[in-house]
Amino acid sequence: MLLLLAGLAGCSSSDRIAQQSRTAASAAQSVSMVLDAWVEGAAPSAYAAATLHSVGKTLADVEAQIRSAEIAETEQAGLTAAVKNLSLAVAHAEAGLRVNNRIEVQNAQQDLQAATRSFAAAYASAFEPRP
Repeated sequence: MLLLLAGLAGCSSSDRIAQQSRTAASAAQSVSMVLDAWVEGAAPSAYAAATLHSVGKTLADVEAQIRSAEIAETEQAGLTAAVKNLSLAVAHAEAGLRVNNRIEVQNAQQDLQAATRSFAAAYASAFEPRP
């Protein structure tokens, strides 16, 4: 019975991290779409900045959830750093939007793409099957 409970506790922590990771990935995709729309002139700056601000809060929550999870320290560190990089890219883009600086927003889009790739690698490392 104790082994079953320990197994369930491990699954629930992994499931929670997997859910938080999906939330982070979805948030990054949303930011990418909003920034693309803003660059094309199809989204107002105020709307885009508000969306990015909201996503920034979501990513901060995701980071806190990952930090509090009971997973291996290296996996936790990798995921936490990757979410932090997503947060930094979002903050960079939000700052560019607030001053209507297209170049800064485009640079932030590149940062977001790199952070998204880094996040995907950290997620794969944390959840790939082990022999």
